[in-house]
Amino acid sequence: MLRLRLGVDDLARITFAAPTPYCELAVSAQVLQQPTSQFRRLWRAGRARIPAPARRLLDLIPAYGSVPTFLAPESCGCLEDALDVIQSTSASRIRAELAEIPWSSGLSPWIRDLARGRVDALAELGWAMRIYHDHVMAPVWPTVQQVVAAEMRDRAWQLATQGAGATLNTLDPRIRWRDGLLEVGAPTEADIDLAGRGLRLMPSVWTRPAVTIGWKHPTLVYPVRLSSWAQQHSGDGHDDRLAAVLGMTRTRVLRALVREHTTSQLAQALGISPASASTHAAALRGAGLVATRREGQAVRHVLTDLGQAVTSATPLVR
Repeated sequence: MLRLRLGVDDLARITFAAPTPYCELAVSAQVLQQPTSQFRRLWRAGRARIPAPARRLLDLIPAYGSVPTFLAPESCGCLEDALDVIQSTSASRIRAELAEIPWSSGLSPWIRDLARGRVDALAELGWAMRIYHDHVMAPVWPTVQQVVAAEMRDRAWQLATQGAGATLNTLDPRIRWRDGLLEVGAPTEADIDLAGRGLRLMPSVWTRPAVTIGWKHPTLVYPVRLSSWAQQHSGDGHDDRLAAVLGMTRTRVLRALVREHTTSQLAQALGISPASASTHAAALRGAGLVATRREGQAVRHVLTDLGQAVTSATPLVR
């Protein structure tokens, strides 16, 4: 059990933040192995296969239990930055975090080399994470963003109308707020006084709550509710029909632009180059599905009403 003490200043500084694909990557590799997880359901709806190099990550991260925290850097703007941080982790920290995992069998030679901080093992880890990102995370990330956005909209309304106590007490059954303490059901024991630093709440594809003590900003990660997952359309074949007309990448671009993105943000979210993101956005703009405007040096894209109707499968004529 983790116990977080929140004072008045901490309660006043409660914020919500959306996760990046880079801090979610490791935990998604865990829930992808859990038969009942919504992330696994979303991935399987695409009927793709996980490339062999990416399976290294599944060997490293167990289906249940601890996930090595060095695999989830706090704030990185792109995949390359995240991999640089991960591959710069000290051997002592890697060894300590891997020691917390209850391995069902002996460690493989690769994981033993990783625990020693071997450069070639770290390079192989980086390659596995890059392949996993490109083939697992990137295709589904626009839908995950929609799910997280729905969750955050509901929580913002709840915080405004019901207050912090009600919000904290309904995040997850394993999270309870009472008498100035936030209790989080977790496998570790710790008492933490936030001492005015505030608390960041982050909805996640992970299926259990956790507190990221090692991050600069104290963050409570909690599972996205089923009601938020229910608002996405991944299981009805609609994306397949869109992809048959637009192509898979443009369908992903369309999904991502439910929320406004700059060209660089769009490229980052989908794991494609800025030039490719610009080209696809321009094609969708030509079809009347995307609107683009310039703001200083940035070019910003968002769906038009027609684009919204297409992505939500709403009939235009009744």
